[in-house]
Amino acid sequence: MFRAPRAARGAPASGPGRAGRAVVAGTRQARRSYAVFSVYPSFRSAWLGSALSMLGTRTLGVTYPLLAFWLTGSPAWTGWVVFASTVPGLLCYIPAGVLVDRLGRRRVMMWSEAGRALLVGAVCAGLLHGSLRGADLVAVALAEGVLFVTSTVAETALIPATVHRRDVDTALAVHETTVHAVVLAGRPLGGLLYGLGPLTPFLANAAVFACASAAFARLPREEDPRPKETFPGGIRSGLREVWENRFLRSATVLTALANLVVQALIVVFLSGAASTGVHPAVVGLTLAASGVGGAFGAFISPARRRISRKIDARAARGRWTLWLAEWLGLSRRGRSMLLVHVLTCCGALGLTVALGQGPPVVGAALLVIGLAGGLSNVTIRTVLSQVPEDRVAKVVSVSRLGSYGAVALGPLLAGVLVANVTAATAVLILFGLMSAVALAAALVPVFRRALSPRLVAGNRQVSARPGAARMR
Repeated sequence: MFRAPRAARGAPASGPGRAGRAVVAGTRQARRSYAVFSVYPSFRSAWLGSALSMLGTRTLGVTYPLLAFWLTGSPAWTGWVVFASTVPGLLCYIPAGVLVDRLGRRRVMMWSEAGRALLVGAVCAGLLHGSLRGADLVAVALAEGVLFVTSTVAETALIPATVHRRDVDTALAVHETTVHAVVLAGRPLGGLLYGLGPLTPFLANAAVFACASAAFARLPREEDPRPKETFPGGIRSGLREVWENRFLRSATVLTALANLVVQALIVVFLSGAASTGVHPAVVGLTLAASGVGGAFGAFISPARRRISRKIDARAARGRWTLWLAEWLGLSRRGRSMLLVHVLTCCGALGLTVALGQGPPVVGAALLVIGLAGGLSNVTIRTVLSQVPEDRVAKVVSVSRLGSYGAVALGPLLAGVLVANVTAATAVLILFGLMSAVALAAALVPVFRRALSPRLVAGNRQVSARPGAARMR
């Protein structure tokens, strides 16, 4: 089991007064994050390998289409390469969950990253030899995309297993913050490396994936796999676990709907920016706001219980304020980061309806959506970390499929809207859709209770048994 002799604790800090409490809270969280790194060597290795893997993934997302167009001069071939790199996310998440639970998380991550290094290295060899063709790049992108899916499922299941249970929240916050930071850095880095020559980013990525594999190889070996189900039986057990857990079922559906609407909003904004001649740098900064908000939301997520207690203390002064705090998912008893996420998405879209779809407005909307999303993601991952060990990867795969599928379908929805109505009308339709989802989540009792397990006794949650989701 990945466990240190003691749990990581940040040093307590005394508050310097009302004006400095935010700084003190940030310092406290930074100390806890550092403590997690210092106490758990397995978490350091897993974090490093995950960060390198994600960095390589984000740079490849930029360099694949650039190389495809350079090789073929054909937009059609470029589209096929992009399609090949993304379609595994729609087809392979569910089978990947069963595979990870059969073979073990460490083994799958180590060999997936090694395979990605070899595939990207093959691209480098083809470029040096002058024999690389568009069809070759499609095949590499497809195979590398499959390995990315298996590695991602194993990673999500692995991170909580590297720390003591009481430090899972902090470890997930650190990892989620890193994910958002790497997303921000990876795309510009990919463009920068490609500017040095088509070969440069692929050489760099081959080295990055090899280092990620080496980092995962340093993790302790797992015990022999548990008794194996049949492959179809494994798929059914993962789907059943999510369906029977009201929180995870609701989280998967609501996250998918929110991602669908937000991705559609981004495409509507890009369409409008292209037609009005907005500078690409402004577009990039606008889209980066989501990553900045996500990183900040993930970083502060371990403080959400303390924040809820403070809201309770203030809301208790009035009957209606206490009811409102609970209805919004902000009180300790009714706390629901999922509901906060949905309501924030609704409010942000309302902002774009009222003030227009210019870069400052869309940037502000994406910033707050990202912040709420960072909080929500850590909450969901904390619950996933409590799933019994023999099912955790299968459950993770179902959750990831819901999120990724919505991200893939969002641009299609936006394309239909932009082709038939104005940008303002498209945003209004998206706002209406998100408002319906938010009202259902907040007002329909069965949905609201599922989002806040404390509101109903006996709500079936994941089995939080000792050793759950721990590598032994």
